[in-house]
Amino acid sequence: MQHWTVGSSEGDLAVNVGATVRLIGALGAKDSTALAGAMLEAVRRHVQVHHCSVMCFEGDRNPRLLSAASVQCQWQVFNIGSVYSHDHYLKDDLQRLIHRYPASFESPTVIVHRQSLADIDDADYRAACYQSIGIVERVSVLIRVGRSQSLSVNFYRDQAAGLYSDADVQYLIGLAPLLASCAGRHYALDTHGVSKFRGAVNDELADLCPCLTAREREVVQRILDGATTERIADELKIRPTTVITYRARAYDKIGVNSRRELFAALLGRQGGMRDEADALPVAA
Repeated sequence: MQHWTVGSSEGDLAVNVGATVRLIGALGAKDSTALAGAMLEAVRRHVQVHHCSVMCFEGDRNPRLLSAASVQCQWQVFNIGSVYSHDHYLKDDLQRLIHRYPASFESPTVIVHRQSLADIDDADYRAACYQSIGIVERVSVLIRVGRSQSLSVNFYRDQAAGLYSDADVQYLIGLAPLLASCAGRHYALDTHGVSKFRGAVNDELADLCPCLTAREREVVQRILDGATTERIADELKIRPTTVITYRARAYDKIGVNSRRELFAALLGRQGGMRDEADALPVAA
C-alpha cells in the first residue's frame, strides 16, 4: 500500500472540456450514478478504470455510498458498497489515514491512496469487495470535508487490465485536487438533506459529552439517526441487550432519560450558542 499527500493547488493536467462540463453538471444531482459516472468518464480518457464509488465517512457511523458507477456491472458496485459499509470498512487502510490526518478547513489535505488485492490481509474483505467482481487494485482520493466527515473517491481496476502503472497513478494524483473539490462540493450541496444533519450531530455530541466511549458514541449517533435497537445491534454486530446497556450508560453521562430529551439537549446547546453569539458586541 502507498499513499501521497497532494496540495489543493497542485496538478497541471489537460482535462477534456466535455468531461469537465459533465462533472460540474453532476454536482448535487439526485441520481446516485451521476457523480461517479462523470468521474469515471473523466478518468477513463487517460487511465483504464472499470468502477468508481464515492463514499462518505461520518464520525463513528457506518459509511454512506454517495454515488457509484461501472462500465459493466452497475448493480454489483452498489451491492458491494453496501457490503463494504456494513461489514468491512473498518478493515480498510483508509480508516488509518482518516484518523491520522487532522481536519484543515483553510486548505484541506488531499490524499491519494493505492491498495492492491495483495495488500488486503483480511480474507473476507478481500473476497467480498474485490474478488467477487474481479477487482485487482484500487486508487482512492481522500479528503476531509468537516470536523468528523471525510470523502473518498475510489477507482477500481479489473483483473483483465492488470495493476495500475506508475504513469496511471501519477495521472490520478494530478487529477486528485479536481476530483476532491467536486466530491466536497457535491457533499456540501446535501441533496438528500442528510449531510448537514449528521455533521452537526457528530460535532455537537462530541462537545456536549466528550467523556462518552467510542462504543457509547456509536450507539447514540445511530439513535439520533432514528435507528432501532435491532438495527444498531446489526450494524455494530453486538446483542440488542448490549445496545441497551451502552444507551443507558450514555444517557446517564449526558444527563437524559430518552431520545426526546437527547434531542432537546442538543438543540438546547445549539440555542445557547446562538444566544451567546447574538449577545456579542458588534464592532462599530
